Amino acid sequence: MRKYCFLALLLAACVALSGCALVVKDAEKDAQQVILSVNGETVDKQTFNGYVEAQESYLASMYNYYNQLYAMYGLSYGTPSESELHEEAVSATLENLTQRMVLDQKAAELGLDQLTDEDNAKIAEAVQQDVEAIIESAKSYVDDTLEGDALTEAARAYAEQAGYTEEYYQETEKENAILSKVREYAIKDVAVTEDELKAEYDSRVASAKESYESNLSAYGTSVMNGETVYYAPAGYRYVRQILVGFTEEDSAAISAANNERTSAQTVLTTAQNALTENQDALAAEEATEEEKEALTAAQPELQPAVDEAQAVLDEKAAAAEAALNTAFENIQAKLDEVKEKLAAGEDFEALIEQYNDDPGMATNPNGYAVCEGYSSFDPAFVTAAMALEKVGDVSEPVRSDSYGWYIIRYNAEIPEGEVGLDAVRDLIESELLDEKQDAVYDETVQNWISAADVKSWLDRLAD
Repeated sequence: MRKYCFLALLLAACVALSGCALVVKDAEKDAQQVILSVNGETVDKQTFNGYVEAQESYLASMYNYYNQLYAMYGLSYGTPSESELHEEAVSATLENLTQRMVLDQKAAELGLDQLTDEDNAKIAEAVQQDVEAIIESAKSYVDDTLEGDALTEAARAYAEQAGYTEEYYQETEKENAILSKVREYAIKDVAVTEDELKAEYDSRVASAKESYESNLSAYGTSVMNGETVYYAPAGYRYVRQILVGFTEEDSAAISAANNERTSAQTVLTTAQNALTENQDALAAEEATEEEKEALTAAQPELQPAVDEAQAVLDEKAAAAEAALNTAFENIQAKLDEVKEKLAAGEDFEALIEQYNDDPGMATNPNGYAVCEGYSSFDPAFVTAAMALEKVGDVSEPVRSDSYGWYIIRYNAEIPEGEVGLDAVRDLIESELLDEKQDAVYDETVQNWISAADVKSWLDRLAD
């Protein structure tokens, strides 16, 4: 009897120890395990894992993009292992879901989740734009033989199959509208003071002044690129020009001829280097008789190679010069016409409209900002521009082997000094306000999250 009791106890112990192997997991219950709870609102395992998978896909795409970008420069961005990528996705999902749930709950608490007719109209318009944009994008992924409505419908079906349905955009735009209201609530009292505005202005002026002192050409480049400038260094002026430029055909011919001349120069330099190296090796004291004999034997072939390369270079240089002369001949009549009209007193700006071949004049209404030694322009242009003595003076035609003929007018002096706060007030205030609003919003959201009852059970993901 005791024997059977002992065996029964032993069997019970074995069953207890191996219970995990005998119990079959209930997949439905497993999927319903709570992974995240925010103020009592929960996210189950199935839902959480869905977000994790989407986050992993996004992260993998991001790493792939950056690796391709870095590879263009011979660098590697680096890709995490599969487990590291999963861990990063889980962490990001936990953070993103927690924040979104807190914000949604705060919106409901404040009544900001109640949308007006105007809100819904804006959402509908945004959804329509989203749908049209994704359909247009999807057209490149469907049958390229389709046209018209057939192409549009095929693209729509492709987008919807990928999850980009009208319902998806409806939910997304609704969420964006509510979150926008929450943000507006959080930053409603943020403002920029006059002292903050003045301090930022002074800082930007000081930074610009320091930058231009170390690189005077930087100011002209900033002006040319349409950047906001806060300080003008001494020595600058605005000039405008009439460029009587080469025709497209002649420019192409000049470029081709110059490329051939450059290639010929490379061949000549290589041949000259080979000859020089041979001569230096012959003259070297450490060279053996055997080495000198070999070098001497090779020398007769080297000088003819140099002579031949020089002849080719001379030919290519002559062709390049001929192409340049032809280009100037083809624009001489136009140049003469401009000169005649200037001599007759016709308006310089009107002649720019009629004859100018420089598109930069249209995008730089004040002209180009230049100074002595300005490095971003043709030296011939800068020298002629700075030689003009007073505002209104117009140069004689200035030859440019790169572009044609410059005719330059001294348009205005650029006074040294600060541009003045009022000239840049709106820009600085807008940028400062954006920065302060972002900071206040981020801090407010973190405070809401810190005050929330957040619990997570990430260990259940491994079950």
